[in-house]
Amino acid sequence: MKILFSILTLILITRDCNNTSKSSKTQENGLTITYEASSRGSFEEISVSKDSFSISHDRYRKDITFYKTPSSKWNECLELLNKIEIDKLPNLKAPTSMRQYDGAAHAYLTIKNNKEEIKSSTFDHGFPPDEIKMLVEKLLSLKKLIPKQ
Repeated sequence: MKILFSILTLILITRDCNNTSKSSKTQENGLTITYEASSRGSFEEISVSKDSFSISHDRYRKDITFYKTPSSKWNECLELLNKIEIDKLPNLKAPTSMRQYDGAAHAYLTIKNNKEEIKSSTFDHGFPPDEIKMLVEKLLSLKKLIPKQ
């Protein structure tokens, strides 16, 4: 009976370890970084994941085109993301407040990892908090990768 119990325990532990390694890989693949800026007359959303990125000017997201994310750009985004304390995103202080009187579009950064989503506090488009400035600039630079039509 003890041998049977030991074998069963070993099988269950092995199965749990395999599930853990699969879920961590899924988390890496499920990571999406999104920058959104909107005002009454404009909208821009840039979203990047390991495999693709998209840029949309359609507030309702009906017309979105996806592009392949170069691995070098994705790695640069991950490096910048690792420098940020993600749990502090909602409490970041905006350096300017032009959005309060229609002087700039409202913008924010969202980090989504599978089902968990963390959104930054709102800031002026073009003037992100210092803590996320480099990452926002990297996301905005993805527009240069879109082929001219």
